[in-house]
Amino acid sequence: MSDAPLRSASHPVTNDVLFRLITERISPDSRVLDFGAGGGHMCQRLGRFFQQHGREPRAQLVACEIVPEVFQYREVDCQRIGTDSVIPLADGSFDLIYAIEVLEHTRRPYDFFQQAFAKLKPGGHLIFSVPNALHMQSRLAFLGSGFAEMFGPPSSREQNAGRICGHIMPLSYPHFVYGLRRAGFAELCLEKDRTKRSAAFLAVLLYPALRMATWLSDRKLQRCDAEVWRENTGVVAEVNRWPLLTSRSCILVARKPRA
Repeated sequence: MSDAPLRSASHPVTNDVLFRLITERISPDSRVLDFGAGGGHMCQRLGRFFQQHGREPRAQLVACEIVPEVFQYREVDCQRIGTDSVIPLADGSFDLIYAIEVLEHTRRPYDFFQQAFAKLKPGGHLIFSVPNALHMQSRLAFLGSGFAEMFGPPSSREQNAGRICGHIMPLSYPHFVYGLRRAGFAELCLEKDRTKRSAAFLAVLLYPALRMATWLSDRKLQRCDAEVWRENTGVVAEVNRWPLLTSRSCILVARKPRA
């Protein structure tokens, strides 16, 4: 079963970008955790990466999933986790942790950042992707319906937790920056995947108005709360820059300081 490519619920471009970001930051001896591994698509790709370097996937990769029975990549063990974002593994165990399209389903994403920080070795990386609630098509959807794209009316039924109606946490880039900083991460980097053409068209059409809105928002924050303005230098501007205006997913890379 591990020879055939496993399907993924994420977009192929998103998976390709994340695979590149992960493999750029690991070595054949790295220990890696897949948080919310699903069927095992990315684990399989990384397992092949380790096999090409003469390593056993099971020795380098750990997967965890709320429903481990759905995990199909037999070269790696998959541990059961709960809905509380707790990672039931030893602190300082991993060089890299990733979560692909998972945090929007979790009730306590800020707790996950703290958990990931604890489980990473000094200098280790956290990489995650979520649906981008700030691209222009999503903003227009919110204006019309009150719901961002991919964040419609949520379902409280357990059997729907993995569906789009299980997207219960419509956080965006500034909130993730907040959570990562609070947990202790540094060197935050925003990445993008596939450009949504409809969002790009709207971004170009409305770009002058967006730039003016950014300037006004930044000026107001600087005048009303200079301390918060200094803390968020760059964050406010990033909200109306091309990657967040057009990218299908919001992808963030963060690093745990070495000291």
